[in-house]
Amino acid sequence: VVLKGANMATVPVYCICRLPYDVTRFMIECDACKDWFHGSCVGVEEDEAPDIDIYHCPNCEKTHGKSTLKKKRNWHKHDTGQATEVKPVQNGSQVFIKELRSRTFPSAEDVVIKVTGSQLTVEYLEENGFTEPILIPKKDGLGLSVPAPTFYVSDVENYVGPER
Repeated sequence: VVLKGANMATVPVYCICRLPYDVTRFMIECDACKDWFHGSCVGVEEDEAPDIDIYHCPNCEKTHGKSTLKKKRNWHKHDTGQATEVKPVQNGSQVFIKELRSRTFPSAEDVVIKVTGSQLTVEYLEENGFTEPILIPKKDGLGLSVPAPTFYVSDVENYVGPER
């Protein structure tokens, strides 16, 4: 479906809500009719989508049947309950985040090697390797030109174009 505005420009519309594409909203494609739908309009959460094997929109459900889920292996990864020592926790899950926030980590000061820009040379790396993170507190001595702190990704886009 295409909408025509007052200036006669055509804008494709999607979903049962018939709105134009919005990059900020999660959408899912119907495997039967190949139309796209906002997850919020058809009751599909973005984090549920990877578990769907075949998706049918509300209209196609009538003729093609309900959507089907993928066969699950490792169901423990999707456990939303309390984690135990024997069950691994899915990265990014609420349990994972809770566990991560409750932990304390050693200071980076004990791990990071600090050198000056002039010390960081090929010879230095050949002698010492690069097995720990290296921090150069100041750019002096590196022989680099870096952009001003006010230079942003949008500036790069302006220089090279949005498609690169």
